[in-house]
Amino acid sequence: MSPSGTTSTGTHTQHIAIIGGGFCGILTLVNLLKIAKNPLHITLIHTEELLAKGIAYDTYSDQHVLNVEARNMSAFPDDPNHFVNWYKDSGLHSNGDAEQIPFHYLSRNIYGKYLQSIFKEALIHIPHHINLYFVHSEATDMQLEGDHFRISCRDGSSVLAHKVVLATGNHLPGHSALNGKDFLNSPKYFSNPWKEESVNDLDDSAPVFIIGTGLTMVDVVIGLQEKKFNNKIYALSPKGFNILAHRPHHPQREILDELAPPYEIEKLVQLFRKYVHKAWKHGESGETVVDAVRSKTQEIWQSLDLKDKQRFMSHVRHLWGVARHRLPAHIHNQVQDLITQGKLEILAGRIQDAFEEDGLVTLKIKRRKSQQEETIKVARVINCTGPQTDILKFDSLLFQNIIRKGYIFPDEMRLGVEANPDGRILQKDGKPSSQLFTLGTLLKGKLWESTAVPELRMQTKKLAELLLAI
Repeated sequence: MSPSGTTSTGTHTQHIAIIGGGFCGILTLVNLLKIAKNPLHITLIHTEELLAKGIAYDTYSDQHVLNVEARNMSAFPDDPNHFVNWYKDSGLHSNGDAEQIPFHYLSRNIYGKYLQSIFKEALIHIPHHINLYFVHSEATDMQLEGDHFRISCRDGSSVLAHKVVLATGNHLPGHSALNGKDFLNSPKYFSNPWKEESVNDLDDSAPVFIIGTGLTMVDVVIGLQEKKFNNKIYALSPKGFNILAHRPHHPQREILDELAPPYEIEKLVQLFRKYVHKAWKHGESGETVVDAVRSKTQEIWQSLDLKDKQRFMSHVRHLWGVARHRLPAHIHNQVQDLITQGKLEILAGRIQDAFEEDGLVTLKIKRRKSQQEETIKVARVINCTGPQTDILKFDSLLFQNIIRKGYIFPDEMRLGVEANPDGRILQKDGKPSSQLFTLGTLLKGKLWESTAVPELRMQTKKLAELLLAI
């Protein structure tokens, strides 16, 4: 970093700036350090808080666990046992059977320590031909200057780079159920479910209301239980689906023999139903079918036309999410016990109104089946609807500025950025940029499956190769 607060390089040495220091940003950096053979400058822009862990792997509770077995969580596709071996050598596990570690659902905080160890190890072995810089601040703007982008940061510094990687990870949930309502500014509304403050400082005088019934809802419920909250918890989503548990099973490989292009949503649904019923007859659950086609999901999604993608989002997405994102059995049992005891109630419906009244929050809910409206009074509302994916709605100065300047624009499904599947962001003329790249959640509209470690570790490796090849 120069005294002027600007990082720059000579014209003959490539400079890559990575915005974001979570899984995608750190692993892209690590892969660059591994494979770059020529002189290279790299700048990582990220606040010091959560560096190398991101939101997902720096949680306030050790009971917040991975929903994937340890054996599938290696950060490196060519070293599938990397995470398991690191954990065995870390001294963090008890004296239990080490041979069972690959099948455990470990704490997300442990995985955060794993990512930090990868990062620290990479810093120890930086090749002599690579210069690495850090800017511990938030990127707020970008401006194209010739063959460089100038990235402006909140602390007043700027970075001049030939190529920029947007590795910004998950953004805060949207407020679709509450848009336009004054309640959004209420201290009883918590828009960030990942912060401990969302479950802190509660008494038992009134229930808590959670918008969303997915994995984030489960995290919040666990957090409330740890804080000894002893009143009722309501959780609402449009269809009120309950989360399923991971169960031992044998994936339905036979479906792969029938999966072939051209892909059409009606034929796909029929095929899925056929093999789900077949699984039931063998005493197994339908999730086995979802697991079987995991390797084909991105290919299928890219082949669907816009109409079929929209039909999937309207009619199949929620069911797919329930089957795809499941809970470890012990966490699932904990949630089911709360439901059985009446301490947690899953509702299907929509919020019609929300406002403060007499020290509580009054919610007007329309139930899905009856279409009847009912009133629920609660102490607070916590938004667990999942990360916002429409970049036009991001609460981010950086995204607001680069959208306004036309450097990026949303994909046709409003699930991320318009880009090629390899991460090259598309320009207004439809041509892929040679300077602006992305990966992870911002590619959800292009790949659908673009948020889990098995996909992200491949993306970080391939993007590092692409950055050096172009």
